[in-house]
Order: sequence, then C-alpha cells, then structure tokens
Amino acid sequence: MTIQRQIELLNKIVGVMHASAGAGYSGMECEFDHETYEGGWSVGSNYCYIMGANRISGRLDDPEDTLSDFVHELHELMKVHTGGDWTSFLLTVDAGGKAATKFYY
Repeated sequence: MTIQRQIELLNKIVGVMHASAGAGYSGMECEFDHETYEGGWSVGSNYCYIMGANRISGRLDDPEDTLSDFVHELHELMKVHTGGDWTSFLLTVDAGGKAATKFYY
C-alpha cells in the first residue's frame, strides 16, 4: 500500500502542476524542498513550465496549500519505506504527461 500511496501523491502533485501551467505547455518541472525541524516541517517549491522555446517561472495554483501536505506525506512514507531522508526532489513532466523524479539526499 505504501508504494501505491506514493504514486497517488505524485499524481496529485502533477495534477496541480498541470492546472497551474494552462494549455499548450511542452513540459514542466518543480523542485520541492522539505525541511523537518523540532516541532514541525516546511515545504518550498520552485516551479516552471515550457511554452514553445520559453521557460516560464510560475506560481503553483494551490490556494488551499495542499501541495505542502502531499510533499510532507510523501517524505514521511518514503522515509519509513526506504529509510531515505531526502531534502528535496525534482519532478519533471513532458508534454505527453510522462513524469520523472530525482530525489536529493
């Protein structure tokens, strides 16, 4: 179930990224940072999408701040499942919707 939940969380994150880019993009990427500190945690992001030959920095359309919860839950699940304690990850999506991740420890 842990792997399935990780995939669900990544799909939800991609969904927000997709909605934030609008139509006609040829790719998008977001680097998410995760920090745990005494009594809490924080999540940051750096998002952009590609429109034609232009790389456009944008804001994620996430008024309820659900992405922070998704990223934090993903971090905690992966830490329990693999023992890995990543500090950030890069999520890229091509025009066909194929996603790839790279985790930084």
